[in-house]
Amino acid sequence: MNLLIYYRSFLLLFFIFSFSCFGSLAEMSLEEKVGQLLMVHFNGEEVNEDAKTLVQRTKVGGIIYYNWSNGLHSPKQVQILSTGLQKLTEANQNPIPLLIATDQEGGVVARLQNGFTNFPGNKALGETFNPQLAEDTALAMGRELQAVGINMNLAPVVDINNNPRNPVIGVRSFGEDAETVLAFGEKALSGYKKAKIIATLKHFPGYGDVEIDPHEDLPVVHKSKKVLEQVELLPFARLASFADAIMTAHILVPAFDAENCSTLSEKTLHYLREKIGFTGVIVADSLVMEGVVKKCHTVDEAAIQALKAGCDILILGGKLLIGERSGFELTVADVQRIHSSLVQAVKTGRIPEARVNQAVERILNLKNRFLTSKNSAIQNDLSEVIHTTAHNALARKVASLAVETIKNGSNPTISLHEKNIFVFAPQLLQNAINQTTLLTIGKSIHPIFFHTLHPSQDEIETAQQHAKTADVLIIFSYNAWKSPLQITLIQSLLDIGKHTILFVVRDPLDASLFPTAHFIFKTFSPTSVSIQAVCDHLNKGLLSIDDTP
Repeated sequence: MNLLIYYRSFLLLFFIFSFSCFGSLAEMSLEEKVGQLLMVHFNGEEVNEDAKTLVQRTKVGGIIYYNWSNGLHSPKQVQILSTGLQKLTEANQNPIPLLIATDQEGGVVARLQNGFTNFPGNKALGETFNPQLAEDTALAMGRELQAVGINMNLAPVVDINNNPRNPVIGVRSFGEDAETVLAFGEKALSGYKKAKIIATLKHFPGYGDVEIDPHEDLPVVHKSKKVLEQVELLPFARLASFADAIMTAHILVPAFDAENCSTLSEKTLHYLREKIGFTGVIVADSLVMEGVVKKCHTVDEAAIQALKAGCDILILGGKLLIGERSGFELTVADVQRIHSSLVQAVKTGRIPEARVNQAVERILNLKNRFLTSKNSAIQNDLSEVIHTTAHNALARKVASLAVETIKNGSNPTISLHEKNIFVFAPQLLQNAINQTTLLTIGKSIHPIFFHTLHPSQDEIETAQQHAKTADVLIIFSYNAWKSPLQITLIQSLLDIGKHTILFVVRDPLDASLFPTAHFIFKTFSPTSVSIQAVCDHLNKGLLSIDDTP
């Protein structure tokens, strides 16, 4: 008993000492406390005046990186940026280190690509049927993040993709059933924890069964609480005690709240706290998304309602992707205005200051457990940690195990190396394809790239003319189920009657749309390493394709 008392006393003293490293609530002004709640982006590949304003004047608590705003051209550039941002905090009266976050899920959502290991995404991991690979991958990704000064990953996704026509999750999910997602999600959390990275379960209570993208509008899930607890909520409920942060979804779930989306719903977040028992940091997904702004009309109002409902960190990063304000992003002045709106809401009593204090305490506790007070990147030789031989081998292993082959018909085996091959793919896959051996497998190979995922009639007709001169067609589908024009293009090429190999590189639903393709390879990830996994099959020359179609 005495040992237990001493142990608890030690933990209490350790917590008090750690907390004092970054100051205490009593030493912070209301403006400083509100600043700690904000995770924002700025435009700059290095520290600039915008960054200084946000960190030293607005006292924001976190920065989120995007390719389009911060370059992320190389590990060294990212490391220098992170180190510079943390250096800015040293001039503050309360030098509290920043949370520096990004979305590094792997697969279709990976902000860090240039010079970093190119890992397949969650669905590819799920298709390996080996949860340990999720832990290995998260540990590897986490070490690469840590080496460049990123201390928080907005991952893993634990939404259950139980709607094959889901427009927002798809292959970002580990699978279609709760137990698979739970098993892989648990291992991913373990990997990030070993890498000393703050992991973020997302998106509570789950986008898995929606038909509307929250970037466009507010999705609604009409399910009973009992059904939700058996499926969508299961990974969150089982993993909450292991998680440091959980991100909310901009989704309306009438079973919890018929009026407010989950990010703005006190009832929903109360369920997360009291019923599920989550004690960590609740992160509001980007408040510039249409699903939340449409109801609140302004980001200022969305921020006020999210904080009042129970969110601790408010993400003010990203752009509106569609609609009349497509491309809109918050400026530094906008962030300062939103900060002032939150301060004013507290001063007028709309938001209790106790709610702010509660959120800041959780954030400081998180920082004390994961961040050091010495604001410098730890790793000097990045080549020892990033894009290593071991990491690349792990990525190739996952990609190879994930590939699923569908063969339609019975034909003798031949080599592709003596064939005239045309490759048809959307432009966004060009870089990934160029990083593989695909364009070297035939006697002559001709790549044709379409500007968008929705090819024009002229592009379709041009593709048909090229296809008529080929021996073999290699065609890439990228969520063709969402694009009638992409379906038209692919089907018109299949109708020509040439030998066809179809790469389904994103949602596997595409495979069912084109049953006449001779071979279909489902990669569950559009990354170069996943495409290369199929190339390895092709380079073996073991495809059964008859000499006459």
